[in-house]
Amino acid sequence: MKHIVFLLLACLYLYSCTSDPIVDEDVADEPQIGDVTEIETLFEERAFPDKMHRKLLLELGICDSLPKEISGCVECTPRNFKLFQFKPKVKVEDAFLLQIKAETILKGEIVPLPVRHLLVFERENGQLVKVNGFRGNLIAMRESASGAKDLVIRFYVAEDDVFLNCLFAWKDKKYSFVSVEAIHGAGGNGPVKAEFKDSISTMVYQSLMSNGMLF
Repeated sequence: MKHIVFLLLACLYLYSCTSDPIVDEDVADEPQIGDVTEIETLFEERAFPDKMHRKLLLELGICDSLPKEISGCVECTPRNFKLFQFKPKVKVEDAFLLQIKAETILKGEIVPLPVRHLLVFERENGQLVKVNGFRGNLIAMRESASGAKDLVIRFYVAEDDVFLNCLFAWKDKKYSFVSVEAIHGAGGNGPVKAEFKDSISTMVYQSLMSNGMLF
């Protein structure tokens, strides 16, 4: 997908960026289906909120318990990794999302990750198994009736200099692409209009696949 295509799509099919979001301040304390939680990961925490998070990273074998100066590879700290529970009724040790900071060199690798990576793990027969991989940044989660929260992931397509906010939903034991929700860059800065979402989403999905953003 060339830059000019994104430029035309952005100019024709995006809502005005001046539109204010509608916020319902009178909401229940318990999460409701459709409720959205925005996420910003800065990798500035000094300790994991749950000791289990570090144990899971060590189990995956992608980092070390010792500092990089001693082990020679990245340490399992919140400066490089962030875990999220995506199935409210399943313990985090059996199902979690893992956001990895850009420029992190994983254990056994020599090349740093060029962008943030988001991995989805579930435990099967006692072993952690990767069910999804995204070269993108988790920016929101939405309550869903599926038993797993919907994800909004932001991808950056360098050849088009554009950010794509895409929705993924749990289906058949993994996350599947649903639609592109917003385009930022290449002449656009806002949500995609509903009447054009299907056609644009098809093009965006093809772009994500051809650029190796989903694996």
